[in-house]
Amino acid sequence: MTSSPAAAHVDPPGRTPGWIVLTASERGASHVAGKSPNQDAVATERAGAAGVVAAVADGHGHPRHLRSARGSKLAVKIGCETAQELADRLESADGLFAQRDAGGTAAATAEQITKLAEEFLVPTIISRWREVVLADVKADPFTDAEQMHRHPGDDATIAYGSTLLLAMVLHGWLILAQIGDGDVVGVREDGRAIEPVPADPQLDGLVTTSLCGSDPRADFRVAAVETEQSKLAALLLATDGYGNAQVVEKWPSAFSGDLARMLRDRDVNWLASQLPSWAARCASSDGSADDTTVALLLSPAMAARNAGGNQSGDGSEETTIPAVPHADTVPVQLPDNPPPEPASFRQLAHRAAREPVILERSTPRRKSGGHSETHEPKTTEIPKLTQGIDGAEREKQGRVNAAGGGAGDDPPTTDWLPPGTGAR
Repeated sequence: MTSSPAAAHVDPPGRTPGWIVLTASERGASHVAGKSPNQDAVATERAGAAGVVAAVADGHGHPRHLRSARGSKLAVKIGCETAQELADRLESADGLFAQRDAGGTAAATAEQITKLAEEFLVPTIISRWREVVLADVKADPFTDAEQMHRHPGDDATIAYGSTLLLAMVLHGWLILAQIGDGDVVGVREDGRAIEPVPADPQLDGLVTTSLCGSDPRADFRVAAVETEQSKLAALLLATDGYGNAQVVEKWPSAFSGDLARMLRDRDVNWLASQLPSWAARCASSDGSADDTTVALLLSPAMAARNAGGNQSGDGSEETTIPAVPHADTVPVQLPDNPPPEPASFRQLAHRAAREPVILERSTPRRKSGGHSETHEPKTTEIPKLTQGIDGAEREKQGRVNAAGGGAGDDPPTTDWLPPGTGAR
């Protein structure tokens, strides 16, 4: 199941064009084989007078997080709502954007925005997510079958565990907040990539922080970027099913260069028509086989470029972008011949990406004097996975072997051609 390409909004006549958000979500091949739902979620909304907010979330796949598909949907909804409130605060008469000194530095403004995100946005998201989760459990108590997957002493929110990646563009500023794995990649006009959200050394591909963790406020990372100064053309939010499908280790740089070229040569309609197929290939058995969800934010300059129509080129398809505020999951018929796409989408078949488990601390981490005290983490139990599993075990774990290879066969690789570059 792939979500239709969606735009966050269409600007009315006379309104200054703003940032546009395109979204797509695909159920992973392993989830299809295991008959489990798409546990990712995505949402977009307006923010403030002329801003936009987008959020993606990845519900955890371990049976202990048995309602994570609900948890991710609640996360993106609350994330967007809280970001809208932050926008109202920033734009109010006594807010930062109304009161900021014209002679102030960008660094000072970024520090103020970051502080407000840490003190209002993050704790509000956490508390509201917990409130709605507990209300959901009260309205729909765990069944006996669900109780079998829960651990003794589990807080109710564990069942709803999810990551969250949030981006809001407002008055020339990009405001970011992230907890858990996934990727936030900025694309400069010249094709260079930036990754503005601070890295989290706790995330090693085997564990992830989460909204259901013991100290989610300490695990959130936030950032503020001035879009004009950084010459930001686009921003990608993606769940880990996307990054785990990439062959190139430094794939953000490859993706950024290719997307910048596409933005110079193609219009928004063409890009919207391609996004679902990109997510589908990452989620396929030739990619990560995991649920894959992306939100692509395009700057006003990029969105307006070539807006008059699609340019000629092999594989291009003209599609009208629905003017809808959310990306609902709907079936889509993928073309028989794969369309052109960035080089970073070359995927390794049956990439053995383990399902992350939740990082838990023995005691909450507290910040003091600008420094954080780290405690030895422990992780939840998970089914054992090995890199060298044979074909039968792969099928047991929900991996689909499209090439029909058995034990001992090297997994095949598939290359899709980026536009104008030929085979790589």
